[in-house]
Amino acid sequence: MRFHALAVCAALALPAFALADDKTPTDKTTDKTTDKTKTTGKLADAEVKTLAHVHHVNQMEIDMGKLAQQKGTAAVKRYGEQLVKDHSANDKDVLALAKKKGVAKLPVDVPDTEADKAEHKQMMDDMAKLKTQKGADFDRDFLNMMVAGHEKEMTKADTALTQVTDTDLKDFLTAMKPVLQRHADSARELQKGNAQAVR
Repeated sequence: MRFHALAVCAALALPAFALADDKTPTDKTTDKTTDKTKTTGKLADAEVKTLAHVHHVNQMEIDMGKLAQQKGTAAVKRYGEQLVKDHSANDKDVLALAKKKGVAKLPVDVPDTEADKAEHKQMMDDMAKLKTQKGADFDRDFLNMMVAGHEKEMTKADTALTQVTDTDLKDFLTAMKPVLQRHADSARELQKGNAQAVR
């Protein structure tokens, strides 16, 4: 599956990927049956929740990228433009995968635990603060959020990869890891004042 990007801001990540085993039965005696089930079979509830989380983060990152284009300095504006482009493309892939798996509508991604709720509140507070800033002040706080967020999302992706069983979803999560790393690295370079960091 084509995967363009997931520059996920962990500050935007609500719940962690809490994934259960796929309950879809497979025929261990027939490899073809097993492979087909994993490829086209329906996702377990926790796997649907994983897709919902990625969709939510994409939407938030698109909003953050647009905000960066309005409030940031020139280099951060370019970074924001890349975020919008990458996350818009990725969200199309998320929705296409959901459709392929028979998920008519992704559920709302909501915090599960008290820790998740606290993280979500902090993220909303940070975003509200960003909206009042511009220029160098905006750049500083925005890039801090981008670095921390990408790191957290990479960790969540690694955890999810140890638990999902659907082949397509596993491939999807695997494909987004290098993009997460690239966006985190670009944000770090911008923090150092490297205007050529966006790539």
